[in-house]
Amino acid sequence: MSRVALYQKYRSTTFDEVVGQQHIVKSIQNAIKKDKVSHAYLFCGPRGTGKTTMARLLAKSVNCENQENAPCGKCENCIAANEGTHPDIIEINGANETHVDDVRDLIERASLAPMQGKIKVYIIDEVHQLSSAASSALLKTLEEPPENVIFILATTDPQKLLPTIISRCQRYDFTKINNGDIAEHLTKIGEKESIHIDEKAAILIASLANGGMRDALSIMDQCAAYTSDNITIEEINSIYGLTTNEEKIGMLKDIASGNVEGILTRTRSYGAKGIDINRFIDDLISIGKDSITYSYTHKNNLLETLNEKEVGELLKDVTRETCMHISESLLEAKEKYGLSSSALNSFEVVALMLATENVNVVKVDNNHASMEVKKEEKPKVEAPKKEVINTNEEDYISLLVQCDKEEKARSEEAFKNILNIQDLEKAKYVEVLKEAIVGASGKDCLILLTKNDALANMMNEKEMNKELYFFINDELGIDKMIYAQTVDGFKNSANKYRELMKEGKLPEAKIITKYEKVKTKEETPEDKILALFGEENVEIIGE
Repeated sequence: MSRVALYQKYRSTTFDEVVGQQHIVKSIQNAIKKDKVSHAYLFCGPRGTGKTTMARLLAKSVNCENQENAPCGKCENCIAANEGTHPDIIEINGANETHVDDVRDLIERASLAPMQGKIKVYIIDEVHQLSSAASSALLKTLEEPPENVIFILATTDPQKLLPTIISRCQRYDFTKINNGDIAEHLTKIGEKESIHIDEKAAILIASLANGGMRDALSIMDQCAAYTSDNITIEEINSIYGLTTNEEKIGMLKDIASGNVEGILTRTRSYGAKGIDINRFIDDLISIGKDSITYSYTHKNNLLETLNEKEVGELLKDVTRETCMHISESLLEAKEKYGLSSSALNSFEVVALMLATENVNVVKVDNNHASMEVKKEEKPKVEAPKKEVINTNEEDYISLLVQCDKEEKARSEEAFKNILNIQDLEKAKYVEVLKEAIVGASGKDCLILLTKNDALANMMNEKEMNKELYFFINDELGIDKMIYAQTVDGFKNSANKYRELMKEGKLPEAKIITKYEKVKTKEETPEDKILALFGEENVEIIGE
């Protein structure tokens, strides 16, 4: 006999067993006790938050023979409801029975008297997936409901329902269940099932479930099977490709301190371990938020991801302003660059860019006649908006006019040397360029192709574009301006180029102005002394 899943075994059979949604529980219980049950209910909310469970409890309660303590769980109607065999409690999945004929059949059966209980109850799950004709037929029934019939509609997407259906129902909005409540419930079930689950592991499972008790129990079930009923936070991290808070704090410290080698070591280990990078980024943002919140309030109860010791460890080396900027930059990167198809590489580039924003400065404390060398706290809270070089289709066509096969071949040959560059200080440029290929090349231009807009946009940002230009010039001997485009975008430009060429309407080759290196004044011994000790503390004596 197959084992019953935990979410099925521990589905609430009484109102007292329901976790969370207490405002709904109280309202439904009061309606049952005062005999003021509506003919139609609409239960809305995220999946796994108890909508179907509450619908079954309501259906069982209105047919319970002991109305003072409904549902009693002992009468004939309650037993049949618990076993799923009650003839007057009918469950329909709107995702499967979507057609108007299904609803018409339901309406015809609804007009018949209850067979065993006092009230016939129809529970329609995922009601938003009914066809428009089926929804219209249902609306007519809700407008003129048969006697002794209750409709309970459940949906995760109420905005897709007809407003007139919503207006005919008593609406209850289910919310995500608190992580603490989920963790406590998991611990209790663990004790009953002889499954060891430590406190941190229960909280992590609750976090993974995102407010859904059903998902939490499914995750616990999977972890118990994998760990032989001994669930620890380390095992969960291994199963779901997660990292510890200690690891995330370490990454934030490496970014803030400009530790390029540390960042690369960490990110490459994530690839080897199959870490979920998008979730990792979300966790870094949450940790940043926690550190900012705690630095202002010093209240433990406001922490969501870290505990007091962990946030103290982070803030010991990283200021809240830096945490704020890193979090903002990661949010911006997720929105702008997607971080989807090549999430690890995208994150690695963003982390390296943040890390290399730090610069060394010298600070002299005149009061104590001592010198302290430290890193200036960068990034700043307000990051400047990045300028993007103009790269519309007309630009690419005018670039292609000056490109030829020989230049492309030379550029491709030089480009192969990127992977041979091991200098960690230049790693951020290597990580960007190794994701691109040469699409076309001319005397003064190099068109690089990427898989997605995210990377192309990054390479076309003026500051990064300038840095990449000097990088390929110095390291690869390619003295050409870089223009990045997606593979699909390049195909469109190339097709347009061929059309214009056939028509004899090609534009003039684009005039390209390359970046100029800023010439720095050669530093004299006097300049070094002044910089070291301060102009006010040095007297220059002529020869």
